[in-house]
Amino acid sequence: MAIRLILALLLLAAAWQQPQAAGQKGSNPLKPTVVNTDKEFAFYPGGKIEISAAAPGSFTISGWDKAAVRVEMEKVFFYVSAGQAQELEKLYPARITYTPTSARVSTTGPAKPDGTTEVNVRILVPRERTDLNIKMIKGDLSVAALSGWVEASLEEGNIQIRSLAGYCSVMTKLGDLKVELSGKRWTGYGFTGASRRGAIDLTLPVDYSAALQLETGDGTITVDFPEQMVQGESVPLQVVSSKKKRSVSAPIGSGGSPIQLGTSIGDIALKGIVK
Repeated sequence: MAIRLILALLLLAAAWQQPQAAGQKGSNPLKPTVVNTDKEFAFYPGGKIEISAAAPGSFTISGWDKAAVRVEMEKVFFYVSAGQAQELEKLYPARITYTPTSARVSTTGPAKPDGTTEVNVRILVPRERTDLNIKMIKGDLSVAALSGWVEASLEEGNIQIRSLAGYCSVMTKLGDLKVELSGKRWTGYGFTGASRRGAIDLTLPVDYSAALQLETGDGTITVDFPEQMVQGESVPLQVVSSKKKRSVSAPIGSGGSPIQLGTSIGDIALKGIVK
């Protein structure tokens, strides 16, 4: 009798668990719905591209060797059904207008996004003499491998810069800056980057030449960079501290164009690498 009772209890437990498991499986989150669109058009070096991003999401911009611009856009809808995604897409229109020397890419969305949608854009542009003017509300920005006049302003989001030349000025009110430069020196007018609240990470080749200026109002500066030759003597880069700020201001290598990075609240790290 005891064995039969135990078997009966086990069968009842198994029967009870099966509906529970089925219910758990049915409660899995909905998979994101992704809508992709691509556009490519002729675009000559020396042209200017305006980017206005009001919808949450990222922009990745890179230089290539074609006299053309390619825009790859994905709209991602989270936690909603395919039918709901179709309705949401109407609230997040995107527009691309262009001529051979000018273009505008814009995304829009509700004034108060509910976190269900993001619009991510990848743009390939002519590597030489392409100018960019970028304004974003919320999202990350990456710009790499091009030479031109680049200006970017973000309300909230991180900025990544790699291997640029020409003139570059970027600012985020809330977000980190990650900058990695290549070559022997900055070719062009210079580079300026700022964050009101965010960390800065700067990586340079150890033989890079520039007029370097780093400053934080509330944070630390760490330096992992070779000593510099000053009047025949090897001198380390010095962090100067005061009550209001910490800074590094010095020519590196043989000097050159200004590389200026600053944050009101956040740490700064300078690292030299061998290439």
